[in-house]
Amino acid sequence: MQIFRHIDDPSLSLRGAAITLGNFDGIHLGHQALIGGVVAEARNLGLVSVVLTFEPHPLKVLAPERAPKMLLAHKDKMQLLQTLGVDVVVIQNFDLSFAKLSAAEFVRTILVDRLKARKIWVGKDLRFGQGRKGSVADLEHWGRELGFTVATVEPILVNGERVSSSRIRAHVSDGQVDRVESMLGRYYFLSGRVVGGHRRGRELGFPTANVSTRAEVLPLDGIYATLFQLRERRLLSVSSIGVNPTFGAGPRTVESFILNSNEDIYGEPVKLSFVKRIRAERKFDSVDDLIAQIRRDVDNAKAVFAELNLNG
Repeated sequence: MQIFRHIDDPSLSLRGAAITLGNFDGIHLGHQALIGGVVAEARNLGLVSVVLTFEPHPLKVLAPERAPKMLLAHKDKMQLLQTLGVDVVVIQNFDLSFAKLSAAEFVRTILVDRLKARKIWVGKDLRFGQGRKGSVADLEHWGRELGFTVATVEPILVNGERVSSSRIRAHVSDGQVDRVESMLGRYYFLSGRVVGGHRRGRELGFPTANVSTRAEVLPLDGIYATLFQLRERRLLSVSSIGVNPTFGAGPRTVESFILNSNEDIYGEPVKLSFVKRIRAERKFDSVDDLIAQIRRDVDNAKAVFAELNLNG
């Protein structure tokens, strides 16, 4: 997969493309339907499959106070797009100058002249161009004039809920990580690196890996059954998000106790997937009470893994 950091990159040269466009935060099932359509269409017609995305999120430029926190780090988004079979990703810098492009200018200069669009896949509620004035009907009209066709994808419903980045963001922030797996087609995850900590877990008999992450959306503070991916291995784990109130509230941390493993993984890059919230974070009266609760947490996590037939 080729990645171009700007639409004007001189090495970006296309003869004909199937395209989808958007921010694609989370790359949920709705996004996957669009991207899958583009990839399949490109292969059938001998075109290049292109995802046009925008950074930063447009609201961070146009209305920072309403800008959402991102579900995916940039690197994770690129890796997922590659997994879906995309040929080319174009990352358009979204600034005030770009925001002033009218819908007609955007279609003609960006999609047609620059990216050589032959087929464009979009959601039914697409709005684009200055003031979000462009619609799917406009896109279809210009397609007849400029030589491309348009395919639309209906919103996807899961258990009666419309799949959207905002809905997933809300569920994760509420700790309802088990509700988003069916919307994402995978468990919600964050990536990071194992860093040094206070080593309290080791002293308690449950050594933890402290995960430093740049993730903008963390699940609600509490204890979770998690999958700890280390290189090519997936390990069962129990993870805590919070401030460790038993020892005096400190900074918010992400810590994982890996079942059946005690190897030194300091400095390793990891991916932590959240399966189910076990309980809320709480302050204990004594260290012995905390240790007893951790044992119960581990047993409860093992029960979750057994119920879902998850193995490390």
